Amino acid sequence: MPRNLLYSLLSSHLSPHFSTSVTSAKVAVNGVQLHYQQTGEGDHAVLLLPGMLGSGETDFGPQLKNLNKKLFTVVAWDPRGYGHSRPPDRDFPADFFERDAKDAVDLMKALKFQKVSLLGWSDGGITALIAAAKYPSYIHKMVIWGANAYVTDEDSVIYEGIRDVSKWSERTRKPLEALYGWSLTLSPGWNAMA
Repeated sequence: MPRNLLYSLLSSHLSPHFSTSVTSAKVAVNGVQLHYQQTGEGDHAVLLLPGMLGSGETDFGPQLKNLNKKLFTVVAWDPRGYGHSRPPDRDFPADFFERDAKDAVDLMKALKFQKVSLLGWSDGGITALIAAAKYPSYIHKMVIWGANAYVTDEDSVIYEGIRDVSKWSERTRKPLEALYGWSLTLSPGWNAMA
């Protein structure tokens, strides 16, 4: 999970006096209702992009709580088909990363941010890379980790190995099961991706 890594990367921007006030809402973007959480009042807007199956709440809870609210306005989103941005169920057309990048940028524009920084984990990192390539004048800074630019044969073996969710650690599995309310092994979206 990205929690400890991101905490370390941004620890110099943590405030000793945190406010834990986080708003949660949905906004219409590109024909779907996208869920997001927002906190802070800083001039520097930061969008947190979760990994596969993740959401703002499962992948970035500590960052929403602990990043300096005076320096940053932090937004954590649930990409279409994930978390609270359902319906629709997640699908995986050939251009789904490009679609996610457009959704992410258009979400931040709908929220009236003039320029944003991106923090992307795993699939969210891939989405962030594409967003930065397609919308360079809109992206201020970017931190990504656990992302890949292509899939190797070794990656394919890893993906096949993670298909069986029952073998995941409880720490990884439980928040996602709580969010989706069903066994991930039965999810059509998960089976399509894995």
